[in-house]
Amino acid sequence: MSKFDSDSLKKILYLDVGNSSIKGAFRQGFDWETIHPKGSFSASDLIKWIGDHPQKFELIVLSGVRKDVLEAVRMNLENVSLKEITIQDVPRDLLDYETVDTLGIDRFLACYGATGQTSSSVVVIDAGTAITVDFMDQDDVFRGGVIAPGLPYFMEILPKKAPALPNVDIALPKNWPGKSTKESLQWGQAGFYKMALEKMMEMYEMKFGPFDLFITGGNGSLIDTIVEKESRLRPYLVFEGMERLVNRKN
Repeated sequence: MSKFDSDSLKKILYLDVGNSSIKGAFRQGFDWETIHPKGSFSASDLIKWIGDHPQKFELIVLSGVRKDVLEAVRMNLENVSLKEITIQDVPRDLLDYETVDTLGIDRFLACYGATGQTSSSVVVIDAGTAITVDFMDQDDVFRGGVIAPGLPYFMEILPKKAPALPNVDIALPKNWPGKSTKESLQWGQAGFYKMALEKMMEMYEMKFGPFDLFITGGNGSLIDTIVEKESRLRPYLVFEGMERLVNRKN
């Protein structure tokens, strides 16, 4: 019998609509369980999956940055109870941000999920298609952050523009500076991110004081290997932020 075949499993399904994929998860006791075996769904995959598992969720909560995908999901799931979380659902006093209407809700939710796990301020590195480095204080106020190209996409630039250069793994060499073309490329790619991220964290600490570092996103484990500061790798931060915000509003 499938683990989805029992009515006792009715619960809330959380959906995160990102720039390039849809991810979904639900609580299984204290743990999270994803609905996508290969990391992410397309909109059509998601709609089919929900159609194959009818009446298993009392509510579907979704948020995201792709309005076209959100609209497609809403149109094709008319018979399912849906709740969309937008930036307008966040109390304005929790947003120290000038252009609130353009703030990706996932950035706030990842930070909000992190502050729910500590009494300290947090920096959250969310490593996906883009990499964001955001700060939220211990009072849950989002203070802003940084958006940059994701590491794997950044590493595609040179092979496309300078194909004579060798491809290299995302790793930090032992030597500084690089003593070979491979090492030089690794310092210019993985090392570039390491130094940039650590400088950003230094600037956050200078401006706001101590914080706990959380890392999430599809490439979070890669970032975790190149950043020296003690960190907590949490793949479900956005879902934890969604759950926490829903509970707060309820």
